[in-house]
Amino acid sequence: MNNKVILGVIFAAISAFMLASMSLFSKLLSSYLGPIEVTFFRNVFSFIALLLWILCARKLAELKTGRPWAHIIRGVIGTTGIVVGMWALSIMPLTETTILLFTSPLFVVLLSYPILKEKVGPYRLSAVLIGFIGVFITVSPFSSHEPLPILGIILALIWGFESACVYICLRWMGNTETSTRTVFYFVLFGTLATSVHLPFAEVKAPLSFDMLWIIVGLGATGLISLLCKTQSLRLAEASIIAPIMYTMIIWAFVFDYLLWDKEPTINNIAGAGLIIFSNMLILYREQKKKQKTV
Repeated sequence: MNNKVILGVIFAAISAFMLASMSLFSKLLSSYLGPIEVTFFRNVFSFIALLLWILCARKLAELKTGRPWAHIIRGVIGTTGIVVGMWALSIMPLTETTILLFTSPLFVVLLSYPILKEKVGPYRLSAVLIGFIGVFITVSPFSSHEPLPILGIILALIWGFESACVYICLRWMGNTETSTRTVFYFVLFGTLATSVHLPFAEVKAPLSFDMLWIIVGLGATGLISLLCKTQSLRLAEASIIAPIMYTMIIWAFVFDYLLWDKEPTINNIAGAGLIIFSNMLILYREQKKKQKTV
């Protein structure tokens, strides 16, 4: 492994930690604000930072697009997914919510045939089945831990499904739209859409310095995670970066234990293991498929 790849792995590990921290700050902020307001603060920091970078780099011309409706569709799907995810985090433990978010690649496989008309073979379908067995183990009502709220489980799975839809949408847009343009219009749409709700904001507690620090932490971790993930993919292949991102689950275990005294259960470990295994099997088959077409 050369120095470039090692650096890519380091950036990926930082990104995973920051994403887990962003979920933590989102959960903490849910004690003060509703899911739409949490989503607003997730978006607005990224939008301001990205806009300043575009202006300083004089890349305004790169924002010109001939597919505005594609960006709107991507914005609706992505923003709705984040709102649902913030809602899930407000009523579910970090660990289980993070594990269920990683069902996204399973839904990508299921959506690939009807939407992208891609052939899905028995290996990937078997991987999907294994992954959903992992989901059942994670949320099983027969486990030793306290039963999870049904609404929270449904919301977390919808978050995974919406993330898969975003991935499909990005593949659909990828031939004509740059990453900078796609991210910019996504955070712009998310900021504007959620700001409409501000006059009717769900405020659960009065403004305090604790709340402000959580908002700053949410914005900072979101921005750093985006920058680190982008840099990691420039330095190393996705097949190397993807496994590193699963360390988010480890950080979720740590945060749940330190802040809520919640220890990981056998169901958590076994369910997460099966979901990760199924995801890696899907990634392996994707890599083999690419090698055949080269």
